[in-house]
Amino acid sequence: MDWKIDVLYYGYMEFLKHFVTANIDPDLKIRMPYLGFLIHNGSMNIVVDTGTHSRYIVDGKAWGGMAAEGGEKFVLEALEKANVKPKDIGIVAYTHLHNDHCGNSHLFPKAKHVMQIAEWEELLRPTPHLRFLQGHDLQAIPILQKSDCMFVEGNFQLAPGIMCYHTPGHSQGSMSLIVEAKKGLYCIVGDLLFWHCSLFPQMDRMTLMDGTEVKITPVPKERGLPIPALCFDQTAWFRSTYLIRAICRGPEFALTGHEPSLVGKTFP
Repeated sequence: MDWKIDVLYYGYMEFLKHFVTANIDPDLKIRMPYLGFLIHNGSMNIVVDTGTHSRYIVDGKAWGGMAAEGGEKFVLEALEKANVKPKDIGIVAYTHLHNDHCGNSHLFPKAKHVMQIAEWEELLRPTPHLRFLQGHDLQAIPILQKSDCMFVEGNFQLAPGIMCYHTPGHSQGSMSLIVEAKKGLYCIVGDLLFWHCSLFPQMDRMTLMDGTEVKITPVPKERGLPIPALCFDQTAWFRSTYLIRAICRGPEFALTGHEPSLVGKTFP
């Protein structure tokens, strides 16, 4: 079954590139989007991730004091642009439960909410260190407890043509969705990989949200993949990333959590 994927723009946060690429390009500030994805085939609508809630943006700033914008209205505007309403969404799947990926779960009260059980358990009982660093959305707990949730463990088929894989590393229960479309398999990976250059580290250019290109420094080949950013388990991160790299044919098939060049894109 062939699916179409619309990239949903939920706002942005400014971010220093070297936080993600192990101190490479320390002076380069990137305006990276909060992203969600609408997977649809004419009869079923699935949303992946729900962006950040407006409560996490204070005086125009988000995590780390970085300039940002986002919240409920961005999610609703993104859905409207894709010609769907929250009531049309049958499934909300979560790559993970950090506050910039599950902050607007309340907009989908009629949907089935799908997540890895390990991610739910980490949300309920995060260590103080991870809670501070990664921003678990504790406000989402009572909302999801009242929702129709499906907790899964490991790999499974979400629908014909959509496989979900447990890909820990960034968080204990991170999940990636592999979607079969006309042009090939697309990998929706959340923050396992922030940008295309996270998966393809020899890239020397990065396309920004407005379509302009900036030069970036390729990671030396002898280092392999970049050191993972903001993760609970580096060994798990590498194993998960190797899996995605084996599936993903090129940057155009990597639908990462905050890749600027994805804004406004549709993948038939």
